[in-house]
Amino acid sequence: MTVLEYEARFSELSKYAPHIVEDERRKTKKFVMGLKPSLRTRLVAFDHRTLDEALSAACRQEGEMEQYLEEKKASQKRPAATFQRQDKKKTVYQTPQKPMTASNSQVPSVRSPGAKKECPHCGKTHGGSECWLVAGIVGDTTPLEETVETDSERGD
Repeated sequence: MTVLEYEARFSELSKYAPHIVEDERRKTKKFVMGLKPSLRTRLVAFDHRTLDEALSAACRQEGEMEQYLEEKKASQKRPAATFQRQDKKKTVYQTPQKPMTASNSQVPSVRSPGAKKECPHCGKTHGGSECWLVAGIVGDTTPLEETVETDSERGD
């Protein structure tokens, strides 16, 4: 039932309860309390003084609610973008391989879970994107453990 249909029925039945409709404020409150809950909750806070004010506000709210529902229905008809979750653990990201030259100090970054690639310049498996040997930062590729002298080796 629309607000206008409800108002017509309310006016028709009001003649059977004259004690309720003789006071305009009481009639307005009775009208508002008889509306659908979705409308009633929007109007009750305004405390309208006349039935005409309440009727006007109820019709306006009803129109806004209908417009909202139509827009919602139209948006549901549009095909929604389908997003598929990608499992990061299963995906292996690879950067495009560039041909290696002697002047190129960049180590190709190919990562796969649990496996490190050997550097084409020094033969080591190291992190980072640049080989220190090629960059001139490190001249000796001997592991640190092999370069440390113990007390017995030094003669102490």
